[in-house]
Amino acid sequence: MFKKLLDALKKRPLLDQMIAEMEQMLAEAVHMYRPSAEVLTGKRPLTRETHRMIYEIDRKINQLQRRIRKQLVEHLIVAPGTDVPICLILMSITKDAERVGDLCKNLLEVAEDLGGPLDEGKYWDQFSRILREVEGLFQPTVEAFRKSDKQLGHDALEKSRHLAKRCDAVIEELLRDDLSCRKAVLYTLLARHLKRICSHLSNISSSVVMPLHKLDYFDEKWGDTY
Repeated sequence: MFKKLLDALKKRPLLDQMIAEMEQMLAEAVHMYRPSAEVLTGKRPLTRETHRMIYEIDRKINQLQRRIRKQLVEHLIVAPGTDVPICLILMSITKDAERVGDLCKNLLEVAEDLGGPLDEGKYWDQFSRILREVEGLFQPTVEAFRKSDKQLGHDALEKSRHLAKRCDAVIEELLRDDLSCRKAVLYTLLARHLKRICSHLSNISSSVVMPLHKLDYFDEKWGDTY
């Protein structure tokens, strides 16, 4: 269903432009995520320039979201009763893309509160792997959306669910550890932010896999739902 809607809309210049802008939002989110992850793992120094760049990209994502949302509302006013399902889907996806941008900014804020990268040790090992794998989740999510590919969307959903569970496992481990209060709180926030990024990316993938009324609610038995 989503593929048919998207293919039809690509013949309409305005909505096709909005889809391109939505892909741009996700591309900008990657540009926020990577430097934040590199600061946390010590591959990039924590500088004012990095802070400025991250916050500037976040503002750009916010502007794109407002623009797309405004265009969607105007489109529905001008052509009431048409394209409602895909417009609702696009509205939902822009919300998720904007939240991913906010969470990438939150990753940098954790690094700033830590004063730099994570301490080396078991948590550095766990977080560095999760950070790397979450970055690898962006591209298949974008590809699934761009190509309206149900299998790619399902694969991205499965990977995001797996990563979210690993974040929960880290939090459970932190609850049993004897770290200082400050470090335990910041590491827990980091795990939560990463889990939320996975969740919002999975919401985007669900637009390809799930019918509109089940958007954001991925069921393991998705193949049996229709």
